[in-house]
Amino acid sequence: MSDYEFESFSEGDWDDRSDLAWSEFDWERYLREQEELFQRYLELYQRFGDRPDRLDRVAAGMGWDSGDWATAQPPEGEPDPEVEDFLAETEGKLEEEDAEDPLDPYTLYRHPIFIATKSLYIRLNQAWERLVVNPANRIPAMLVQSYQKSLHRGETHALFAIHALDMGDFALCVAQLKRAKNDLKQSMRILDDISRLNAQPTTDYHREALAQLFDLREIWLRVIQYCRDEANHRFTDED
Repeated sequence: MSDYEFESFSEGDWDDRSDLAWSEFDWERYLREQEELFQRYLELYQRFGDRPDRLDRVAAGMGWDSGDWATAQPPEGEPDPEVEDFLAETEGKLEEEDAEDPLDPYTLYRHPIFIATKSLYIRLNQAWERLVVNPANRIPAMLVQSYQKSLHRGETHALFAIHALDMGDFALCVAQLKRAKNDLKQSMRILDDISRLNAQPTTDYHREALAQLFDLREIWLRVIQYCRDEANHRFTDED
């Protein structure tokens, strides 16, 4: 993960854009464009969902190098044809967007860890909503509420952690991610209770959601390791 992610709000960067004055319309357009990144991530996640190295495959498809992706190693071997095809499909669009707005401001919407985390929570919540709206599934209201709360808490702590990472506060990032991991464990425990209902839709959701929760855990563990390494480097440099 490069310094770009957590030093993007440095005084010099903002000085270069002192003339930037956007209206609400400008920001609405920008946010719509950034939200398309979530859909792009989820499309790739769907393509590589059965692969053990899906997180790194998706990262490659998003155009993130190993320096941007929480110390991940690039996929080994020859370039993946599916990744190459996806990049070819989106390359023109991405170049067009960059050409239209070369001075778009940096926000967390561009942070690889934010995009990955937010996208996986979007997927979890959308699938859950489809499951619970069907009365035939008969999921107890207490389980529905408890699971939704655990997802919300985990996502909130994770987003606070990414903000801390972006600002270069590695200790706070780790503390927040540890809280997010606790909420993630709670989500897994509730999923186990839901799976015992022995209905096929809940069994399917349990299998897919559990894989996504483990992927979130893997992402956060990479970030935690990165933060601890960076904190140790700073401590060593001060000595």
